[in-house]
Amino acid sequence: MTKSYLLPLLVLSLMANPVWGDEEKRPNVLVICIDDLRPEMKCYGADHMLTPHMDRLAGKGVAFDRCYVQVAVCNPSRASTWTGLRPNRLGVWTLSVHFRESMPNALTLPQHLRDSGYAAEGYGKVFHNPWPDPRSWDKPHQWGGKSYTNYSPEQKTFHENKRKTFPEGSRIREILRGVITNDPDIPDEQHSDGALTLKAINRLKALGSKDKPFLLMVGYTLPHLPWAPPKNWWDKYDRATIPMPTNPAPPEGAPEVALGTNYELSHYADMTHMPTPASGTLPEEETRRLRHAYFASVSFIDAQVGKLLDAIESQNLDEDTIVVLWSDHGYKLGEHNGWSKMTNYEIDTRIPFIIYDPRAKANGKRCNRLVESLDLFPTICELTSSPVPESLQGKSAAHLLDNPEANHIDAAFSQYIWKPLIGNAIRTDRWRYVEWREMKDGTVRHRELYDHESDPGENQNVVSDHPKIVAQLEKKLQTVLPSKKITLLPRIHSAKGGEEIKFNWKNSYDGALKLSWINTRGERAETINLKKGDTHDGSTTVGQVIVIESIDGKYHEIVSIDADTRKLNLGSIKSDAGLQ
Repeated sequence: MTKSYLLPLLVLSLMANPVWGDEEKRPNVLVICIDDLRPEMKCYGADHMLTPHMDRLAGKGVAFDRCYVQVAVCNPSRASTWTGLRPNRLGVWTLSVHFRESMPNALTLPQHLRDSGYAAEGYGKVFHNPWPDPRSWDKPHQWGGKSYTNYSPEQKTFHENKRKTFPEGSRIREILRGVITNDPDIPDEQHSDGALTLKAINRLKALGSKDKPFLLMVGYTLPHLPWAPPKNWWDKYDRATIPMPTNPAPPEGAPEVALGTNYELSHYADMTHMPTPASGTLPEEETRRLRHAYFASVSFIDAQVGKLLDAIESQNLDEDTIVVLWSDHGYKLGEHNGWSKMTNYEIDTRIPFIIYDPRAKANGKRCNRLVESLDLFPTICELTSSPVPESLQGKSAAHLLDNPEANHIDAAFSQYIWKPLIGNAIRTDRWRYVEWREMKDGTVRHRELYDHESDPGENQNVVSDHPKIVAQLEKKLQTVLPSKKITLLPRIHSAKGGEEIKFNWKNSYDGALKLSWINTRGERAETINLKKGDTHDGSTTVGQVIVIESIDGKYHEIVSIDADTRKLNLGSIKSDAGLQ
């Protein structure tokens, strides 16, 4: 016997905005996603940065100066942006849970545009790395295919020797990565992000030659760690003269939980000594090395952006294609004595955000209105004359492309979890207010308030000086992020224990399938791939949940194992849980 979860459909009511007509050609959309990119490019006032192509895009389109993500972490930021749902509703705040386990029938932006008449394809890091979400694409998602690190034999030996210095069974020994920086003397195309550009350009040409409008999403991994762009990009910066962080101290009066831990860097073989913001500071030489690596990585990715822009122009698609540049969060490079992301501060939640629509009246101008990353889904819907699902929680910013001074939202919201607390933040025109609450019952443990009028770097917590402002901001924050019990366990998860059973499963689907075992925490713990007609022998336990999805995105099933589940024809299951 096979049991399947009965999954309620996500009901989508459509607003009365116009749907496309045959007489009007709908624009193509290219979305460029860049991981860990903070708004430190020349077009954002950073004269020391070499970013001519992102600057060029900003000069053509509208650059947003104050756009904020919902969570300054890769997976939840991307899940929220591409579903148009806040983490509080979607149920994804951390790296470890796929949004399909939290809300199995959530609608993504590429899914919706496909339903609205678009071809949709994804390349590189669009969703979080391990989970490309086949249901979102017309064709199986693709990566660049080359090395991301290009480590030398000596670097690999150093990594292995370092790993052996930690006790067997220790977590650091299991997860330790190679060195954090590398400058391989290779052409751009030998780096995975460079190879990705070539694949994306080929698809851009193919898609542009068809009558059907397209959504092409291209996701670059750099400047995410490790920083290993080709040597040529390192050589463009003088390490001795690159600017150092202007506010290297933690904010005065901030609770320690608000500062982060810098733990992401400590996973690398040459950075296991990485201190927390509260326990120590890197020496200047090391700070310069890491900042140099980040800047070189940004310039390398800038060159890839330039190649995509050149391809659009060479294919005469420039007047028919909307181009969006977006990052999943900001990044600290020693500011607040912190490194990486994972806080509620301005430097982590604010992102570069640029939209070029050839029809826009304000092209070449800047917009200083508050905007949320959540707004991107409805904005693209409006710009492509696609229906806007009422379930979306963002607000279209399309009107700002014609009038950057028009009214939009009066606050942006972000969250970050560091168990047992959740930090909820509100950013208004002048203030950033953060409250840290117990996940179990919503009790407030810490409060922060920063005045951007006098302290744009958020270096002084002035919460005790402005009780009336705090009361007002807390009330507004509660309307969007109400205090409640927070559980990180998604609805799709396995039960503990259970009888061990052996099974033989066969792929009867007309295509390849991916099977993902979901553990008791709702995480995808193990994945196997089955080609058409393949069988798989193994063992599992009663109560185990397995997600089955086709690589072509047309089939999706969630199966709960019981004592009778021994033979199963995958791909031929019929239930209410099947793909709509």
